[in-house]
Amino acid sequence: MTMPIKLSEKRVFPRSQFFLVKAGDELLSYFSFRPENAVEATPALVVDLSDGGVQVLTANDPPLVKLVYRLELVTGERVGSGKQYEVHLIWSRPDGVNTRCGFAIEGGAAIAEEVGVLLAGSERSILRCVLYPN
Repeated sequence: MTMPIKLSEKRVFPRSQFFLVKAGDELLSYFSFRPENAVEATPALVVDLSDGGVQVLTANDPPLVKLVYRLELVTGERVGSGKQYEVHLIWSRPDGVNTRCGFAIEGGAAIAEEVGVLLAGSERSILRCVLYPN
């Protein structure tokens, strides 16, 4: 008897990404999702913030190749319905099994402050997000 293949196992483009993040002596696990119809979107995690920029963890594969993205913060509501910010890729480097990317936020300090409030209110100062290529 053959087992039927689940529709989710046939996906060419995965909808979720699993992350292990080291916080002190702990390893924290997170899943990040993208909307089903946004196949070019990248599920990711916001892990750090400065006055005009944000650091994001993505999977190593596929690498980010565009320079401009829309960053959607996922704060509990459905993926694909959150506020989006334009960000510009400045740098990226390996970070364990992930890639850490630095983005400049279009709109500067005022938007960084708004994102900072969301980040500070999140568990362990980590936010799920989705990057959409512009």
